[in-house]
Amino acid sequence: MKASIKTGFIAGCIGAAILVAIMYLMKAAGLGEPGFIGMYRGMTHSNSASDPLIAGLLFIIAGGGIWGILFALMVKNPTLLKGFLFGFLPTLWLWVAVNAMTGKPLFNGFDILGIVMPLIFNMLIWGSFVGWYCSRKK
Repeated sequence: MKASIKTGFIAGCIGAAILVAIMYLMKAAGLGEPGFIGMYRGMTHSNSASDPLIAGLLFIIAGGGIWGILFALMVKNPTLLKGFLFGFLPTLWLWVAVNAMTGKPLFNGFDILGIVMPLIFNMLIWGSFVGWYCSRKK
């Protein structure tokens, strides 16, 4: 049985909100600006004080919710493991499509952090959460 589209969207948004919180904690710890802000600024050429808020909301809805809908549509009998594995798709999308749109090198130039961090964020945290949530809310 597949999860509903609504469940996938909610799971994706909550998972993305968790990532936003983690990225802001990392920023507070001096580990740099969250990637979604740089992507937003790269695509809009904006440098407004409202960019972090707008970028965060867009990341939650588009980066989380839409991918959550796709998970719900594509994955039968969701589980934490299936969510973890599904998380590779948004990672690949980031490495190829988003980087091309923002002028960054494919696969983040094979920089170790540029490879590992999206895998941790999209597979381990977001994907696992989405799979777990959808498995409980079928």
